[in-house]
Amino acid sequence: MCACAWRLHAFTAALVLAAHLIKVLSCGETGGGARSRRYVGLYTGPYFDPAAPNNITAQLGTHAYLPCKVRQLSNKSVSWIRRRDAHILTVDRFTFIADERFQAFLVEATDTWTLQVKYVQARDAGVYECQVGTEPKMSHFVQLNVVVPKIEIVGESDLYVKAGSTVSLKCVITQALEEPAYIFWYHNDERVLNYDRSLVEIRMERLAPDTTIGNLIIYNPRREDSGNYSCSPSNLDSASVVLHVLSGEQPAAMQHGNSAPAPSALPLLVALPLLLNTLPTLGTMSVVFRAAPRPERVLTLFALALLIQLQCHDDDTPK
Repeated sequence: MCACAWRLHAFTAALVLAAHLIKVLSCGETGGGARSRRYVGLYTGPYFDPAAPNNITAQLGTHAYLPCKVRQLSNKSVSWIRRRDAHILTVDRFTFIADERFQAFLVEATDTWTLQVKYVQARDAGVYECQVGTEPKMSHFVQLNVVVPKIEIVGESDLYVKAGSTVSLKCVITQALEEPAYIFWYHNDERVLNYDRSLVEIRMERLAPDTTIGNLIIYNPRREDSGNYSCSPSNLDSASVVLHVLSGEQPAAMQHGNSAPAPSALPLLVALPLLLNTLPTLGTMSVVFRAAPRPERVLTLFALALLIQLQCHDDDTPK
């Protein structure tokens, strides 16, 4: 055994011994006056309840409870150890880690030493060892799984709407084991309140065991309603969208964001029969070219070239 491993083993034994001494002194267990729990029948020593769960799943940000059910424990100590770094978290009710999220407590009615992990983080996932201070040591392993829910606002990150219309922002939370107690909406970091439901309405609905939808409805939005909107559940991170309230813009621009609508050649094709009779001179052609929108000028040049060719053909035809 290397020196480092030997020191770790000695340190662990010292902690268990110290915790046991504290328990003995605090409970008055000295000499023949020891007070241990009495058992009916033959005492065979501590053993783990085979029916105790060994796989626990908790949602990010909630509390996790890892049970260790030990029968006939008597005065033996129970330790919780994090396997990934062999860190001793607790010995009986005493905590040996600076992270205050970890705590152990005993439920005497069920002989269960439970490790509580508050405000679970993704890095808390892994295997935890419940160890009983017998010789040799007894261990029960519990796997902690951490579920990270998904949250998003349906649609594009930039939403364009027309002033006076109705806006519906839908915040969808999936893969959530626990329903949020509430979903707050914020407009430019200021909470949106639905005191006047003729202007704003906020709804929340649980669609499935792992899916919740929050809805923000804005009636008759104005330009000042533009800005960043975010939905913030009670136990999760937030999701955001930028709302643009437009006045007088084309509906196509509202649907496609900042991109301009694709140019259409249909008006030019419809106008071709008229152009055949109204383009006798190059000067008139120049006027038409300058009047055409920039995206359509290539098509206009093509049409004018075609018309010139047709006119030349007509001039060369014998009368």
